[in-house]
Amino acid sequence: MFQHPSEFVTFKASAHLPGVELYSARLVEHAFAPHVHDGYSIGAIEAGAERFRYQGQEHVAPAGTLVLLNPDELHTGEAEVEAGWTYQMLYIEPHTLREMTGSEAFFPQALAHDRMFAAAYRHTFHRMWEAPDDIAFLSDFTRLIDAIVARYGKNAKVQSAPRHPRRMASMRRVLDCIEAHLDEPLGIDTLAAQAGLSVFHFVRTFSAMFHATPHQYLQARRAARAKSLLAQRATPAQAAAAAGLTDQSHLNRWFKRAYGVTPAQYQQQIGTRPQPAKRA
Repeated sequence: MFQHPSEFVTFKASAHLPGVELYSARLVEHAFAPHVHDGYSIGAIEAGAERFRYQGQEHVAPAGTLVLLNPDELHTGEAEVEAGWTYQMLYIEPHTLREMTGSEAFFPQALAHDRMFAAAYRHTFHRMWEAPDDIAFLSDFTRLIDAIVARYGKNAKVQSAPRHPRRMASMRRVLDCIEAHLDEPLGIDTLAAQAGLSVFHFVRTFSAMFHATPHQYLQARRAARAKSLLAQRATPAQAAAAAGLTDQSHLNRWFKRAYGVTPAQYQQQIGTRPQPAKRA
């Protein structure tokens, strides 16, 4: 399809949230004919610059720009510079955004020149692309889209976390559920049901109360359980399985992120590294 050797386009339907597609591309010579998307197109320019026509006007989006297009709006797309442009997009069906915000959101401006926000978008996008489960995906997706809608959207009222004395009791049930099932797959629907909230409202409420997303909390508790087991001379493979992490390499990544050392280094330092089995 593409003539230039560095050009690519990759779509990925979210396995964790219906109505959401992820898209990553680098384009140099290819130019998009006028076209529309049924849903919202929300993305960030990583490198280069794009030129596109939207709502009767020409727009140029350089690196560090957010692109915010409403559903069913005809637009084009082509390189503004010789090097082309690299970008990531989320395509979100209107019903999905409506469920999140409780209203029909729209973006009055097609572009937002916000280099720091665009960098945060790209970082979150790459985590979502690799998200292993719906807790990881929904945690990142809700925080990202809420922030974009709050800053740049109109006619959308993002639901705030409710202030109610019984809310802590429901969140305690969530924490107990997480602790009881650390070694098992957990779904966002299960945790939201413990809190008696929709999944989007649950992510907001949990994040506001604990200053961490459900996924961040879950992974922190898994790393802590693994650390406790490693201190009791469990092997890294045993600790990974008991903490609900997919394998030892997964444990290595999260453990080092949390504690600054690998599981093997931790055991070596505190003197609990299991001795290799003696040969018969």
